[in-house]
Amino acid sequence: MGDIKIKPIFVIIYLFLFPLAIPIYSSAELSLTSYPRFSSLTNGVSNYNITQSVTYQLEINFSLTHNSGPGNYIFKFARLNNRMPDSSLTQYCPPYQESKLLYNRISGNKPTETMLGHYDKFNNTFDSFNASLLSEQKVDLDQKYQINLNEIRFEEISDSEIGNYDTSDKIFELYCNNSEPYYERDDPSLINLSNNIVNKNNNPVVKAEKIYNWVSDYLTYTEGLPAQEKGALWAYDNAKGDCSEYSSLMITLLRIQGIPARKVMGFVISNDPSIQPKIGDTWNFYSSNSGSDVLGHAWVEYYVPNIGWIACDPTWSKNVDYFNRIDYLRFAETVGANFFFPPCEIISEFANPIFSYPILASFEFAYNVKITVIDTDLILSNPFPLIPIIIIVGIFSIVIIILIVIIKKRSKKKIYNY
Repeated sequence: MGDIKIKPIFVIIYLFLFPLAIPIYSSAELSLTSYPRFSSLTNGVSNYNITQSVTYQLEINFSLTHNSGPGNYIFKFARLNNRMPDSSLTQYCPPYQESKLLYNRISGNKPTETMLGHYDKFNNTFDSFNASLLSEQKVDLDQKYQINLNEIRFEEISDSEIGNYDTSDKIFELYCNNSEPYYERDDPSLINLSNNIVNKNNNPVVKAEKIYNWVSDYLTYTEGLPAQEKGALWAYDNAKGDCSEYSSLMITLLRIQGIPARKVMGFVISNDPSIQPKIGDTWNFYSSNSGSDVLGHAWVEYYVPNIGWIACDPTWSKNVDYFNRIDYLRFAETVGANFFFPPCEIISEFANPIFSYPILASFEFAYNVKITVIDTDLILSNPFPLIPIIIIVGIFSIVIIILIVIIKKRSKKKIYNY
């Protein structure tokens, strides 16, 4: 009699618990992808692993309406490039940003003065177009992307894994050899500083870590600085700055050591690294005549032969270690610095939207960015990860089995006593 009554109870409890574990697992939007995903030595990129990733839908809408005065406008927008090891545009780059442009529509522009998808010397991709507008006429740009952002970490890198620099490579011409505005690599005080921070016998990764730590500790983050960056020397002399100065100083100190380094410009969802996006989450940002809440940001990449471009963020290091690590909260628009803007202007940092207009022109513009999470592999977003769930189910099952045995014994004793 005991067996007949006890078995159905065990089956009902167990079947109730196991389906309960499945919704907990799926509600955390987990994937069965195995993490971390390690790299192999291909395309000159190695030693990284992908620990987590998020896929976003990104919608960009820009419009400018001309009110009065001269109506000649020049526009230049950076695309969010696909940044992968096998990309011809982003050589030696780990898969930080897997980007797919779903559509790109422009109206109100002059077709004969439009260049779509053209590249600069850094291989950034731009859409450039002009417009001549009368009162109440407008120009529009609408883009939609699907972008997968991967959290990339570089683990221990030994001397034997690092290749030799080829100083004749174009990478050195673009990102190392020359002093330029905001990167004063020929300044004596910065040269002495860089040489004092590192040991000349250190490999480039060790040098980069020492410089990263020094910059992070030395500078004080300062809000309210002008939009125009101040540069490495200014940051050193004043011991403060925002993300521009943190990045410029680290880049310059690296270049002095013969390590190619560059600035990455883009925007972030949040400066809170604990945020873990869930499917369906959305963020909306805007920029207009009255202001902006777009979270523009700058960070650093330095180049190591056979390893590739390694990302760091010295600005945020007070809260999280971002040495040789980048997360899934930032969208990269451009790499490099001092960009050409027609007809002859040079822009030190490029971040959308950028356009020029006559002094007497009156206009209204709106730049809106909508970000929606469409998939995620954020394992840590689950308060009950898969392995603990299995353990809990296993422990619960053992407890049930023990209870069954105890109840069976008691039932037999009752039968015998009867």
